[in-house]
Amino acid sequence: MKAKIKTISNMTGYSLATISNVLNNKKGVNSNTAETVLRVAREIGYLNVASITSIKLVMYQKSGQVLTNTPLIAALMDGVESEGHINGLDTIIFHIKQGEKDFQSKLDKLVLERNSGLILLATELEWLDMQPFLNLSVPVVVLDAWFKEGNFDTVLMNNSDSLYISVTCLVKNGHRKIGYIDSSVPIRNFYYRKNGFIRAMESYGLAVDGRYCFSLAPTSNSAYEDMRRYLAGKPVMPTAYCIVNDIIAFGAMKALEEGGYHIPDDISVIGFDNMPFSEITSPPLTTINVPKKELGQIAVRRLLMLCDDENEAHTKTQLLTNLVSRSSVKNIT
Repeated sequence: MKAKIKTISNMTGYSLATISNVLNNKKGVNSNTAETVLRVAREIGYLNVASITSIKLVMYQKSGQVLTNTPLIAALMDGVESEGHINGLDTIIFHIKQGEKDFQSKLDKLVLERNSGLILLATELEWLDMQPFLNLSVPVVVLDAWFKEGNFDTVLMNNSDSLYISVTCLVKNGHRKIGYIDSSVPIRNFYYRKNGFIRAMESYGLAVDGRYCFSLAPTSNSAYEDMRRYLAGKPVMPTAYCIVNDIIAFGAMKALEEGGYHIPDDISVIGFDNMPFSEITSPPLTTINVPKKELGQIAVRRLLMLCDDENEAHTKTQLLTNLVSRSSVKNIT
């Protein structure tokens, strides 16, 4: 990409800074300058996107309990929109939800799409839901879910290995009785996170004790209520929990504190997603950071590669995560 920007500079005589401002739609750029830069960018293939004229980001909901308007989703959208803009493409946000009266008509519209490349946010979907997208005439990139049954180009976070990071953190801090709190609404990401937790525990020679593993509803308020009911039964407690995502962790932490458990003195907690609220919980939540905006950006880049070459090999791209250490984990060695 940098080489092509230098080519545009050589062909137009404009500086790299000016070209960057044009491509990023910065204010203050002369309209004639912008027109020249964009014309040359298209001529040399920098803005080559085959026949598509826009990107359609499909927000596909089933239950609607997991794919909600969170900072994670906002960051994904920002990544798609910003990367699309750099490449001269507008982003259309397209909402579709199973069970709504216009669901089928919206799905039919997507299947007949001719002008927009599709980025399908498939967080809540199963393989059966993917069938209408198998043989479209426009390129499709699946975001935030991987389907072993098919060969969709996919961009997602490294769910399974991320839990090894969480378990390792707890083991290094002396924890051996480690529990896992899952979501009562299953999605593929959550399946791979739980699988990663089990594999990580096994790698350290630790038993996955069923007494410490259970599920809560996937909203903060519902998770809080579910956790209150769970604690009312006076369960045997571990010294730490890995929790499938931050939203559930927020509700669980509130219920734990109200139930007389002090975090991290009595029990340590690690979440997943690094939501902005993680910094202001009491105590601040140790969690797995996901490169949210980058997920959207890479999905667009992959879409453009498919536009340039329809015979491009299909790929599964997993972005690595990292642990953000805060105050919710205690060293008990």
